Amino acid sequence: MTGISPGSPVVRVTVVRIDRPRSTMRVGDWFEVHGSRLVIPEGKSICPYAFAAVSSVIVLRQSDLPADHWFVRKPYICGPDAEENLIMKVEAIPRETAT
Repeated sequence: MTGISPGSPVVRVTVVRIDRPRSTMRVGDWFEVHGSRLVIPEGKSICPYAFAAVSSVIVLRQSDLPADHWFVRKPYICGPDAEENLIMKVEAIPRETAT
């Protein structure tokens, strides 16, 4: 696979799996990073430990990456609690649709 997977200033992190919830986060919950601003839907919250697990890789999706980069092929990050088994998908929102 060749080419570039474009990054975006807007990155969405979505919960795609959680086996034993220990916080208020559920499958389908999401938050976005707009540049350096964190956006959480009204009435929702995010677990600070889950945020800490994913925060260091958000900058990867704000940048262009080779299409065969591991994070483009498998954009998933696990939460820190093995029993909870929280899995989050990190996606760059295309510039055309970003607000």
